[in-house]
Amino acid sequence: MNSKLWYNPFLAIAGLTALLPGLSGLLLTSYLAYRTGTHFNGLANIDFAKDSDFRLYLFENCSHWLILSILLFAAGLILSKSRIRAIDIAGTTLFSRIPLILTPLIRTLTVFQSFVMQSVQMYFLIGVYLISMVWTIVLLFNAYKVSCNLKNERLIISFAVVMIFSEILTKILLHVIIKNAWL
Repeated sequence: MNSKLWYNPFLAIAGLTALLPGLSGLLLTSYLAYRTGTHFNGLANIDFAKDSDFRLYLFENCSHWLILSILLFAAGLILSKSRIRAIDIAGTTLFSRIPLILTPLIRTLTVFQSFVMQSVQMYFLIGVYLISMVWTIVLLFNAYKVSCNLKNERLIISFAVVMIFSEILTKILLHVIIKNAWL
């Protein structure tokens, strides 16, 4: 297997080919997050609390993916001279989230199901989450780069801006939804 595919599988897959495994990963991640009480409040925040039903965990994962996909698509349309396909952005962005499954998967192990703050288990989980988050960001960057055919400053600056705005918008959306108890 080509080692480059670990950080840029989008040289080989895009569109529906990326969307279907990405959707499976999102559903499995949401289910495991529900079973273990692992909340993904955007990409850069994780919480542990078994306090909600499955709909909230699914909504957390879907909202960040959709907001990020829409923003990346818009940026690609504005900045790229190439033809941008929404299915490519949606599929590759969703596929990029697959590494996030690691934290709730590890939380299924008995030793990680409950733990005290500032324990070895907590620090280990945070380390796993940081690794999966960085891996996800690398995948997202390459997904955006390949799907929108962007390079150099346009790529780097627009990706950073979109990542920041997607985090902010996801947090606002989740706050409004939870505050108004819609889920």
